[in-house]
Amino acid sequence: MALASERHNPKLDDDVEARPERWLLSYSDLVTTLMVLFLALYAIQLAKYHELEIKLLEASRSVKNDKAPAAVATLSPPGSPTSGAPLASKTELLSLLKVLRDKGQINIDEQTGGVEIGINAKVLFRPGDAHLLPDSTDVLDQVAAALKDYSTHNILVEGHTDSTPISNAKYESNWELSSARAGAVVRFFVDKGIEPHRLAAIGRSDNIPLMIGDDAVARAANRRVTILVQY
Repeated sequence: MALASERHNPKLDDDVEARPERWLLSYSDLVTTLMVLFLALYAIQLAKYHELEIKLLEASRSVKNDKAPAAVATLSPPGSPTSGAPLASKTELLSLLKVLRDKGQINIDEQTGGVEIGINAKVLFRPGDAHLLPDSTDVLDQVAAALKDYSTHNILVEGHTDSTPISNAKYESNWELSSARAGAVVRFFVDKGIEPHRLAAIGRSDNIPLMIGDDAVARAANRRVTILVQY
């Protein structure tokens, strides 16, 4: 008769079979812990990088703000005040332009966004032509000098015609004529030393009349070139 200790115990077999799988649980716990650790380190590093990026952006903005006064100073005309320069420049510009206005050579319209200078086309061009008259240089010289010395802002030059249709060998319509006249004034300003990047030429044809009507007086008033100095 066999001894009780020699009898087969099924539980021992289950323990033996389970032992090789227990290390997997410990290993998976270790891997999970390492993954959490690396994720935490990555999050910390990402936060530090984001903080550094913000500091660099703030430093860049600070440098730009520090350089701004120097840029304004270099654009200011000689002898003009450095503090409140835009206001002082506009005052000087209006003062010079009013001299021309009092002589009847130009019109001035102070607007919210700038100053508009109007010059009648008969002072600048022959009828149906976009070449500047020799006598026009006197007025344009004074306007160009004022714009060069007392303004650093953009200048929009617009050509306007009357409502009478035009069609000749040079210009098929008032669009081409008004654009060519605006371009002629812009080229004159560039030749006088005004920075080209400040200038733009636009042809308005007869779409923005100064005076409503189709009589001779209205047509004469509507043929003009306007110079908008933006502020």
